[in-house]
Amino acid sequence: MIANQPAETFCIIGAGAAGLAVAKAFKTAGLTFEVLESASGIGGIWDASRADSPVSRNTHVIASKSVQAYPDFPMPASYPDYPNHSLVLDYLRDYAHSAGILPHMRFNTSVLQVEPAGPRWRVRVEGGPEREYAGVVLASGHDRTPRIPEFPGQHSIEVLHSKSYKSPAQLMNKRVLVVGAGQSAADILCESAMNAARTFHSTRRGFFCMPKYLMGRPTDTMLQAKAPSFLRRLSYYLFFRFLWRRSRGLGMPVPVMKQDLVIPVLGDQLHHHYTHGDIVHKGNVRRLEGDRVYFDDGTDEQIDVVFLATGYLPSYPYIDRKHLNWAEGDNRPSLFMHIFPPEADNLFVVGMVRPVGSHWDVYEYQGRLIAAYLRARQQAPDRARRLDDLRRSRGPQSDFRAGIRFYNPADYPLVVEKQEYVNHVKGHLRKLG
Repeated sequence: MIANQPAETFCIIGAGAAGLAVAKAFKTAGLTFEVLESASGIGGIWDASRADSPVSRNTHVIASKSVQAYPDFPMPASYPDYPNHSLVLDYLRDYAHSAGILPHMRFNTSVLQVEPAGPRWRVRVEGGPEREYAGVVLASGHDRTPRIPEFPGQHSIEVLHSKSYKSPAQLMNKRVLVVGAGQSAADILCESAMNAARTFHSTRRGFFCMPKYLMGRPTDTMLQAKAPSFLRRLSYYLFFRFLWRRSRGLGMPVPVMKQDLVIPVLGDQLHHHYTHGDIVHKGNVRRLEGDRVYFDDGTDEQIDVVFLATGYLPSYPYIDRKHLNWAEGDNRPSLFMHIFPPEADNLFVVGMVRPVGSHWDVYEYQGRLIAAYLRARQQAPDRARRLDDLRRSRGPQSDFRAGIRFYNPADYPLVVEKQEYVNHVKGHLRKLG
C-alpha cells in the first residue's frame, strides 16, 4: 500500500543536526516537506539516550559555541564556551522549536529503502505503508559503519570501536591501548590517563594538539574569521607551524611537516598527560597474541582492552549506491558540491562533507541551496537548468580546500576548508536568485 502525499511533498531523512538545518531551509522557502526520524525525538547523535549514539558521558562540542552554532541562531549566553552534549541537545530542540519545524516530524519511523518511482521517489518504512515524494534529502548522517582494522594473531584482548565507549568505568584499572589520532582518540586517551592502570597510544603518524584558547579567546574564533583565501591559507600554514613547534617541544609525536596539513585534535589535556608520562606512545600495531599487542617499533605490551578510534566508513544502507554515483570500491559518492548526484533528479545529500572547523552552518547553507534550487525550478527554470547542467557535466569541481594540501586526501576525500566551501555555496545561491 502507498500512502497518499501531496504531489510536491519532499522527504527529509533524519532529525539530527543536518536534517534540522534542511527542514528550516525548506520551511523558510515555503516548500512542503516531512522529516522521517527513526528515534523518538530530534538530536541525532547528540541524544545520548539513543543506543546508536557515540556520545559518552563527558562528550563536549569540539568547536566553541559561537562557531558551532547555526547561522542567525546563537547558543545562549549562559552556555560555557564548549557545552556538553546535554546542553547541545537542548539547543537543537530550541532551534527546531524556533524554526517551527516540529509539526513536520514523523518520529519512530525507520527508513528501510529509498528508490525511484518514475519522476518521484518511493520510501519504504518499517511497519508502515510506502510513501511517495517529489524528492528526498538524505540527512541521516553517514558515519554509521565503524572502520575496523584487522590485526593478525589469536588473542584474548577485548577490542572495541570508539563508538562503544561510554564511561570511564570501561577503563578503570585496566591496561588500555587506544588506536588512532583523531578527536575520539584524544578524548578517550585523556580519560584513560586518569582512570586506567596504564595507557598506550598507537598511531601511524604524528599529530597536532590545538589549544582551546589563545590570547584569552577560543582558538577557533580566530581561525574561522572571514578573509580572502590567500590570507586563510597563510594563516593555516603559520598556525600549523606553531602547533608543530609547540608539540615537538613538549615531546609529542609530530607529523612530518612538508606541504600537507594534518587536522589537529582539540585540547591541551593530551599535552598534559603525555608530558607527565600518563600516556605512552607506540607505533603501528603489528599483531595481537594472547594478552599482548606487538608494535612495529619492536616492543610489545600486555593489554586488557583496545579502543579503535579509527573512524567510520560512509554508508547509506537504505539506498542503492548507484543512485548516488558511488562506484564500487570508492570511499565516497561523487556528488556535485557534495550535494547533488549527477543523474538522479530530486535526490540530495546533506552532511556528506567534512569541513575543517564546525559543521552545522555548512549543513544549513547546503539546505538553503537545495531549497533555492527547488524554488528556482518553479519560478526561474532557466537558472535551475544552469545548475542541472553543472551537476550533470561530471567535469572537475572547484577547489573547496582554498589551495591547502591536507594530509592523505585519498583517505579523507570529504575534507573541505569551510569558508571556501561556503563561499561556493553562496555563489550558487546568488545565481539561483
